Amino acid sequence: MTLQPTINNERIVSIDIIRGMALFGILFVNIPDFDRLHMGATYYGADTFFRLGYDLFIQQKFFLIFSFLFGLGSHMFISRAENYQHPHIYLLFTRRLLALLCFGIIHHMIWQGDILTKYALYGFILLPFYKMKPKNIIIITFLLFIINFSVLIGNFKVLNSHMTIFSMPIIIMFLLGFYVSKKQIITNASQNLYLFKMTQFISLIISLPTLAYIIWSFEKETGPFHSISTDVVVFSGIPLSIFYISTFILLLENKKVKNALRPLGYIGQIALTNYLFQTACGIILTRLIGMNLNISLTRDFLLAILIFTIQILLSVFLVKRYQRGPMEYIWSLLTYGHIKRYGINEQKSTHLK
Repeated sequence: MTLQPTINNERIVSIDIIRGMALFGILFVNIPDFDRLHMGATYYGADTFFRLGYDLFIQQKFFLIFSFLFGLGSHMFISRAENYQHPHIYLLFTRRLLALLCFGIIHHMIWQGDILTKYALYGFILLPFYKMKPKNIIIITFLLFIINFSVLIGNFKVLNSHMTIFSMPIIIMFLLGFYVSKKQIITNASQNLYLFKMTQFISLIISLPTLAYIIWSFEKETGPFHSISTDVVVFSGIPLSIFYISTFILLLENKKVKNALRPLGYIGQIALTNYLFQTACGIILTRLIGMNLNISLTRDFLLAILIFTIQILLSVFLVKRYQRGPMEYIWSLLTYGHIKRYGINEQKSTHLK
């Protein structure tokens, strides 16, 4: 028996759709930085409300959803290899991470906002957790959340600020996704609706004070608007991203909603290709229209919609015709060492050989 990349019959459509939604949010966050940095920028008119919207609902939220899904997908990858009796499941996962690291290094050379390098390196942290009991995983995850919260609130200098702002939330969401996969909570979503509703409610309650503070900070500004305190926005990231995830899962239990959002699933199914495409397309378009002439979040918003529309069309074509995107093909080749069934109408296969 030879282990192959996941085929369409084995995929969980809801996860692909949520991954597509996460990529949409990531695009909104990244696109202002493709041509110039917005750090310290001053916003006027409609841009002030876009900046507020970024801090409230997008900034530090969607890349954490992506992190959660990476942790979830990592556990599914390892357990799937174990189920198919692969003799070296940890080695296979290591090859997968090293291949992702190669993508990340190349991507970082093009744009310094790359996240793949961090994902690849932090992914090794997950290996010791595979055989750990779920209860212990969630306890460690909660303790890390408390530590991260304490550092942010207390403004301690024990941990490097970059570690607190970016790395710790990623690791926390990695572990949370790993736990959810280990407990098969999403794969059995219909049996866990009460859990999702409770998670949705609790995460929203935790988020509200922070969101209220962000709005209060915006309202008290008397001059041009810059941005909200980074620590406050960072703290809002984890609870609100969990609220988004639980809300998306509940919505996708409705078949009409799932069918309507199915195009996002195609984007999520080839997330690596789409993530890299966003950078390439974003850099090229921002250069062509001369975005360095002035700063406009309104224009960034419209450009993000244009890029994402293009991605939907390309993703539908690639998935229906080839099942994987070009970057997924290379990633699978580097991971498994061979791919027998990459080609037209590949999705007709119904089992692994």
